[in-house]
Amino acid sequence: MITTFLQTKIPVNQLLVDTQNPRLPEMQTNQDDAIRLMIKAQGSKVFALAQHLATYGTNPASLLIVIPNPENQKKYYVLDGNRRLTALRLLERPGLSEGILNGSIFQKIKDLSLKYKNNPVNELECVVFNDREQADLWVQLIHRGENQGVGLVKWDGQVAARYDERKGLGERGAAASLQILDLIKEDKNLSQKTHEKIESGKFPITSLTRLINTPYVRKKIGLNIKNNMVDAFEDKTIKSLAKIVDDLGTEYKTVSDIKRVGQRIDYIDNLFEPRPIEAENLREETLVNSLSTVGVKKKAPKEEKLRTTLIPREFLADVTQSRINKIFVELKKLDVNEFPNAASVMFRVFLELSLDHYLEETIKWSDAQIDNSGLAQKLIAVATDFEKKQKMNSQQLAPIRKAAGGQTLLVASIKTLHSYVHNKYFSPIPSELKTAWDDMATFVSNLWPV
Repeated sequence: MITTFLQTKIPVNQLLVDTQNPRLPEMQTNQDDAIRLMIKAQGSKVFALAQHLATYGTNPASLLIVIPNPENQKKYYVLDGNRRLTALRLLERPGLSEGILNGSIFQKIKDLSLKYKNNPVNELECVVFNDREQADLWVQLIHRGENQGVGLVKWDGQVAARYDERKGLGERGAAASLQILDLIKEDKNLSQKTHEKIESGKFPITSLTRLINTPYVRKKIGLNIKNNMVDAFEDKTIKSLAKIVDDLGTEYKTVSDIKRVGQRIDYIDNLFEPRPIEAENLREETLVNSLSTVGVKKKAPKEEKLRTTLIPREFLADVTQSRINKIFVELKKLDVNEFPNAASVMFRVFLELSLDHYLEETIKWSDAQIDNSGLAQKLIAVATDFEKKQKMNSQQLAPIRKAAGGQTLLVASIKTLHSYVHNKYFSPIPSELKTAWDDMATFVSNLWPV
């Protein structure tokens, strides 16, 4: 069904912020409260938008979606474009943000408002629908993501870099990174996954650019860049670049592995070192062992061998981050009876690094947020995400939340995990260490799903 609408210009003073806007944590009864709550929710973003509007005006390619106010046909509720309307209201009445935005930004808004009033936006191009139901299809198309290609498809880093290159813009080294991809994608040793990422424009080009912008990396692999382009490709350099591209394309190395200069130096120094045994090998081994018993007459079961490691050998996890994977593999080999102190400290480190990785890669916490949060806060945040995504239910997560609060019968309480590292009088007991792992095993398997 094709919906009917009217495209027209509407005076800004006839537009109303939607008091039912889903960006607002609760519905509001008046305009000022809705605007102030929107400012609070958006923070510095609304100031950045106000700056852009004051400098360049409104985006002519993006129309507001509105519906008539049933109580006053001369007024219209904005269903899409509430951030823009809030920014304009802020430029008109900067006092709305007092006590919400910090002092320096509030002062900047007041200064910006004085300039804006010399050339204000008086009307906006809008699309008018009869009611919310008619407008909803188009509002969702804008805000619900790609929706299998029906909605807005965001540019990936590689696509954005190529756009910038053609405009003569972009980050230093981005053009060279694109040149490298164009060459390396023909390499016969490149994995299928990496090749597909390059062809689809989804290769993590910013990570490659970060690496080749590091002087030590360029010198180590013999890469010479002039005027933002690779000067020449030698065999040694091509081999190194192919390995780097494949490591990034297969996600053997992610942005968190090469974020700091020291990490990049360590990576390039060990570029051709054999990879550690990973979960995939363990999966294959388990599968082979299972298949080998098919059709074979079962013998009487042997007495079960006592477990000597913190993590049982049969426990599977696809730990994709290389440093964390090394710890994981070592914990499956280390004799916990002989080395309980080493096992306890490594267990705590493995758990926290795994949480950090999930928070950064999946929940998209900032570095500062991760650095300033304790282990308990991280556990709670990940547990909440697991429940939201139905990876674990509230009953399964109840022991984890109790562990985070320190009020638990679990061996793996935060207090115990903390003592492994920070209490010089605390002596971990091997059997309790194994129980502590068992308490957390399901949770960990969801951090690194196979």
